[in-house]
Amino acid sequence: MAALLPPPALPYFCDPAELPGPLPTLDEIEASTQTLLSPNFELGYHRVVLIRGQFVVKYGRPPWTTENEGRALLLLLQQHPSIPVPRLYAMYYEGERLFLIMEYKPGVQLDTVWGDLTEANKLHLTSQLHDIFAQVRAIPSPGIFAGVAGGKLRHKYFLSVEPQADVNGPFQTEKDFSLAMALRSQRNRSFQHAPDQRAWLSEFFVRHLPTALAGHPSVLTHGDLQRKNILVEKVPKAGGGEQGDGEGSGEEWRVSAVVDWEEAGWYPSYWEYAGVMIHFEWVDDWPEKYERIVEPCPLEGGLMWILRQDLEF
Repeated sequence: MAALLPPPALPYFCDPAELPGPLPTLDEIEASTQTLLSPNFELGYHRVVLIRGQFVVKYGRPPWTTENEGRALLLLLQQHPSIPVPRLYAMYYEGERLFLIMEYKPGVQLDTVWGDLTEANKLHLTSQLHDIFAQVRAIPSPGIFAGVAGGKLRHKYFLSVEPQADVNGPFQTEKDFSLAMALRSQRNRSFQHAPDQRAWLSEFFVRHLPTALAGHPSVLTHGDLQRKNILVEKVPKAGGGEQGDGEGSGEEWRVSAVVDWEEAGWYPSYWEYAGVMIHFEWVDDWPEKYERIVEPCPLEGGLMWILRQDLEF
């Protein structure tokens, strides 16, 4: 069991020698038209822009933009610099908005090319991802279930409009972690003017989740390891061989970055699998290939699927 590292004081700025150029100014960020992701910013969501082909800036108001992602990047690069994640150059507040300035990583989202990849391509990429997440999961855990720096969990199943420690975390035990999801379900029902049949399901969760989801250690977890959050690129084949991969002689696919660590934290060991299993569409071989990345936990995933129907619909 490892002690939690003290979070860096904000504002945070990396060593200037690590920068590829001058940090973008506030005016430059807000004037950028190279948007990578832009849920309706006017309603308070975050915005992600590319600056000078060197910096990715994510900014917005909490809870849509949080310090948790920046702290995750710092922890990963401190523990395993070889893990392909964006380097955090700066993290600071301007008024109510949080700004994360990160390294730009080249590549395309894995979901946009998956259907065109050969079987050899897919196995090569999943092998790389397996090695990456073996390193992530080997980072010593503080033994709790919490955000990266020990605060609230950022996954939506643990969020609430008003602060609720028994739902938001942090949690000292897996029993309390599991019960939090049951309490969230139960309190969702309390907002309704009249009880419905799903109230019985909430009571089922309260009775059984703490024992059904038990016996799992706390490990560092991405929390949303879908293909859209995995960047890949073509590179010269290792060894310079002339035999190509079917898509071009002498080239192969490489994982260039795993991005969007905003939900990262210390979760039970099943969460990296089960939290993604609930989003499987079962239209291609991704569910099978995902089992090559992290250990499959189908029983926990099945129970999470039932939870999802209650908490998201």
